[in-house]
Amino acid sequence: MSKLFTQILATTAIVSTLSVSAFAGSPMLKRVDSNNDGLIQLSEFKAQADQKFAKMDADGNGLVTKEERQALKKQKRETRALKKFAKADSNSDGSLSEEEFMAARAARAERMKQKRDVNGDGQLNQDDRDARKKMRKKMRKKRKAYKEKHAAKRIKVDANDDGVVDIAEHQAAVLARFERLDKNADRVLSADEQKAIKRKRSKRHGKKHHGMRQ
Repeated sequence: MSKLFTQILATTAIVSTLSVSAFAGSPMLKRVDSNNDGLIQLSEFKAQADQKFAKMDADGNGLVTKEERQALKKQKRETRALKKFAKADSNSDGSLSEEEFMAARAARAERMKQKRDVNGDGQLNQDDRDARKKMRKKMRKKRKAYKEKHAAKRIKVDANDDGVVDIAEHQAAVLARFERLDKNADRVLSADEQKAIKRKRSKRHGKKHHGMRQ
């Protein structure tokens, strides 16, 4: 059980929640629309971002430190690990039997096999390995080009580089992010603007994660 739990912890990754773009184009975008009118008002956008800031600001002093960000990341990793553990614990008794452990390992092995079987012939061979290597190289090149292209456009949250994000820096970054998404500058994210956000995010993630499934 401990080995599986360790593997779960080791393989679970999260994205920093400091970036206000973390919820753009994701299911969380729906929750931003608090009055359910299908539009995202600037006030709703700010409210959602402020909730995230408050969650990170553990001591409530209006500052988010590196340690607080790391603590939240750790908490999220543990939460995700527990969810995976609960999924493996099929009888929900709080522990993994040998049967449950083997079933979870087998399920993971099957998922990895499908992921690595690039040509979908049910076999893992040198052709698959060569194809995966080629795709990884291609994806690394694309990610590098994307980062270089958008580096100058990236919204900087910690404006003074002191390792701490205060409420003013947070609010400035939130406003900058909203203005970037609000193409017609009407202080509202329309249905079309929301769809554009989702398409852009889906395209970016598709490029990042689709390689092993082709």
